[in-house]
Amino acid sequence: MKILLIFPRFRYASGDPPLGIAYLAAVLRQIGAEVEILDATFVKQPLRVLRDKLQAAHYDVVGITALTSMISEVRDIAALVERIDPATTVVVGGPHATMLPDETLELPGVDAVAVGEGEVSFRRLVEADLDFSRVPGFRYRSDGQTVDTGSPPLVEDLNTIPYPAWDLLPMAQYLRVWYQLDAVAYGLRGTSIIASRGCPYDCAYCQPTLREIFGRRMRFRSVDNILGELAELEARYAVDGVMWLDDTFGMNRLWLTELCRALIDWNSGLVWGCNLRADIVERETLAMMQEAGLRIVHLGIESATQRILDEVYQKGITVEQVREAVYTAKDLGLCVRAYFMLGAPTETDEEIRATIRLANELPLDDVTFSITTPLPGTHLYEKTRELIGGDFSAFDYYKSAVYDSHSVLPAPRLDRLKKAGYAQFYLGRKRLWRTIRSVLGISGLRKALLKIERF
Repeated sequence: MKILLIFPRFRYASGDPPLGIAYLAAVLRQIGAEVEILDATFVKQPLRVLRDKLQAAHYDVVGITALTSMISEVRDIAALVERIDPATTVVVGGPHATMLPDETLELPGVDAVAVGEGEVSFRRLVEADLDFSRVPGFRYRSDGQTVDTGSPPLVEDLNTIPYPAWDLLPMAQYLRVWYQLDAVAYGLRGTSIIASRGCPYDCAYCQPTLREIFGRRMRFRSVDNILGELAELEARYAVDGVMWLDDTFGMNRLWLTELCRALIDWNSGLVWGCNLRADIVERETLAMMQEAGLRIVHLGIESATQRILDEVYQKGITVEQVREAVYTAKDLGLCVRAYFMLGAPTETDEEIRATIRLANELPLDDVTFSITTPLPGTHLYEKTRELIGGDFSAFDYYKSAVYDSHSVLPAPRLDRLKKAGYAQFYLGRKRLWRTIRSVLGISGLRKALLKIERF
């Protein structure tokens, strides 16, 4: 069976490869499927490239990953496939499809929607010769009716999933623009990795979406399995570092201790970064992680206003915990990157300014200011959906405010505050020279241009 998997990132090129679709490709290869990936991240005219592919060969299945911010691209892709080769079965999966399966199924050209994790259900679908009725985890149309085949099975043992099909991705380009560890040292060569699935917290901007996709229980890959992937990345791509993309990397202390001890014994010199919550940052644990290669911590701080953290984001952390976490990490010599959101419902101009001030007061190395965006299916979306002024094609947390300007700060004002926040942080006296150094050379300029696209 000939399968084309598409990652429709038409905007905002990134150094992080789409691991989800690469895992799926690797699983399908195990059962003998002929798999290609069209990763649009670095493709200048992706629809033209897709058209040429469809005209040159027939694909039994085209699978498309759907993030809410990419739903317009998904619509265009599905319509193009239907126009050029209507015999091709088009399946859409990903977070948006999982949370809004019926709406996604209504897109012209879409034959079925995959919900939740796709590795088991998609493999079984191919083994069932595309008979959706025999495989749980799909919504499809039959005789004009929508059929729900039930919840998909989770991957009980993450070690059974083969390593991502990196060879089907433009890894050379990803490696050139990867900047996750630039705060540690410019020019580090690296990529991204995932060690676990699931999140036990209930933050309003990403739950219950994560539970719908990954279930309620956290699952972890074995340390041996992870070390095998790291060794393969070193051998294939000569990486100096990796970034763990896990939502809650430090949750399981026993597993984390085992991993750190193994990395210390391995002594490869590989450095890494990870996402941590401010309320679980402890000096002793950070010191152990640092000995194992940790060099940068990413913290989701979101807001300087406790009311926003509690009432809007349901974050479960305090501003004081944020300060403690940052200063603890910096005292150990670690770099810290912080994520903030601006423009929450009920958030005032002064509260946004307080968040920007906090970003400048703390000894941070990097920041990201995004626009609060209520992704469909989340608590935030359900609580504030009547305030949303645009359709999903306008959902762009880098640039666009989707709330009606009568309910929150006007979009132009919010945009000016966001840009002022970036200017104060990166062009201020404390960081100006570092900012200048970061854009010197071809590699630095290339990465800077990618970041400016989102500005």
